[in-house]
Amino acid sequence: MPLDTGDPRQIGAFRLLGVLGSGGMGRVYLGAVPGKFAAVKRVLPVLAEDADFLSHFGHELDNLARLPAGANTRLLASDRTAKPPWFATEYIAGITLNEAIRLHGGPLSGAALWRLLREAAAGLGIVHGADMVHRDLKPSNIMLTSTGLSLIDFGVARAADQSRLTKTGMVIGTPAYMAPEQAVADRGLTGAADVFALGSLLLYAANGRPPFGDGSGPDLLYRVVHAEPEFGRLAETEPELAELIRTCLAKDPADRPTAAELVERATERAAGARWPAAVGERIAERAAFAA
Repeated sequence: MPLDTGDPRQIGAFRLLGVLGSGGMGRVYLGAVPGKFAAVKRVLPVLAEDADFLSHFGHELDNLARLPAGANTRLLASDRTAKPPWFATEYIAGITLNEAIRLHGGPLSGAALWRLLREAAAGLGIVHGADMVHRDLKPSNIMLTSTGLSLIDFGVARAADQSRLTKTGMVIGTPAYMAPEQAVADRGLTGAADVFALGSLLLYAANGRPPFGDGSGPDLLYRVVHAEPEFGRLAETEPELAELIRTCLAKDPADRPTAAELVERATERAAGARWPAAVGERIAERAAFAA
């Protein structure tokens, strides 16, 4: 998307070329320096006014820089003292999961769903192995690429989750993909919360809608905590996958599989799987642009 009149034209060394997206934590721009493109994220001014958030944000930037390869897009630069603070990661030549669903003209099916499960679980396994939790897994934070996928948008959600904004009632995350323990603001989240979100993502990819419905109010959070997910026709078309997703969506975190167990279950079924043709073509266009 083109820059709005209120958008900056440069952040740090990065000349801004357009808007990649925006959400509850900030706005993401396509930035450029000689020979390189980047995703430049500037946090919302309301978060920048919170001293606890700023402290945690700096800590999470340090964590991002230490994450092993494959866990996240590489951190290129940041300024935690800017008003508001920002950081830049490498530009990923791909498209988000929700973009892929729109481009494909409907839900994914068969081997593509198994590939989505394997690749996302593999990324989460690296994150969890570093003793971190993503906390805001959703379709716009899954980037499909020619080689698999990338998980994006880590540090801001976690930093805000640990700030006083959350302590005064601000629930961090996207309600349609939250785990029950996240919906009730449990402070002791583990990787099991990400596994629940992955199960919800897979049902979104299979049906074109979140399994507990849309919205952001108390009714949706109540359904996440108490109601059963909507599986659509997946139980008929892919019964093995549906049953595996059902375990991901267990209300008790202890009853969910780990990311590593999901990778093991999905690897054989995902072998040789490709993204739908229209999705693959768009990814190739993005890769050519960034080359």
